[in-house]
Amino acid sequence: MSEKFNIPIAKHLEDVDDLFQNRDAGLVPNQEHLADTMADSIYEHALTHNFKILLFCISPKKRALETAELIRGKLATKEIKLPIITEVDTNLREIDQGKFILPEGYIAGEPFLGLKIAGKIFSAETFNSKDSSLDNLNYHFGDPLLQNDGTYKYPELEEYFDEPGESYKEVLLRFYSLVIKLSKNLERFNDKVEPVIFTHGQPHQIFTNLAEVAEMVDKNGLIFEPGSLPRICWDLYTSKRKGVTPFGEMNFVSVEQLCKPEIVELLKKEVAALESV
Repeated sequence: MSEKFNIPIAKHLEDVDDLFQNRDAGLVPNQEHLADTMADSIYEHALTHNFKILLFCISPKKRALETAELIRGKLATKEIKLPIITEVDTNLREIDQGKFILPEGYIAGEPFLGLKIAGKIFSAETFNSKDSSLDNLNYHFGDPLLQNDGTYKYPELEEYFDEPGESYKEVLLRFYSLVIKLSKNLERFNDKVEPVIFTHGQPHQIFTNLAEVAEMVDKNGLIFEPGSLPRICWDLYTSKRKGVTPFGEMNFVSVEQLCKPEIVELLKKEVAALESV
């Protein structure tokens, strides 16, 4: 497989994480060294493969937009100037985590215990650690989960959330559909244009794991039933998440591999399976 269409997928740099703005704040200062490294990788790949134009596809969140702008500035200092086209794609946003109830006296940028608790519950409820048949992809982030007897399964979340956020099913439908859409528009990414995706940790993880599964299907003959792809990708992620960097990381993912007809057909079946859950 040609390395030419191994497109850069970048996590945003570290952000202020201001919950007053519903986790849509800008970057913390003094991350130029990380931006330099990311810009160097994009620049070297573009020159090596003779790309003439960069297409920045960016999440609408401030931290992704500011990361892209910082890297644009770094690229402007390079000897060879690469024109940059910018597109904002709402499908590249991270999971909606709902509406928070912040503690009295909360200061912008402080850690929020509610998110830590909700994150652990979300992972455990979505992907059952003991029995994958109990995976609940419909569980919404921050939901205390009302049971038939009128009690909450996770009452501890009541004090932290006014409204729950998205489910993993909704997130996956968004990204699987994005890859299917990408496969129909590959002609946009010709010999002159290199797309660069600026997104968040979870989307970065989904893209990376999908590319791994695509390679396993193509090279190792992996076969799986529709509906099982989320668990396969989750197991890939958890097997190495201890070494995952929370921000400023960039991977090169083969768009050709992801958009092969057999992979796209698998994703269409996954979309159908998710929609039926």
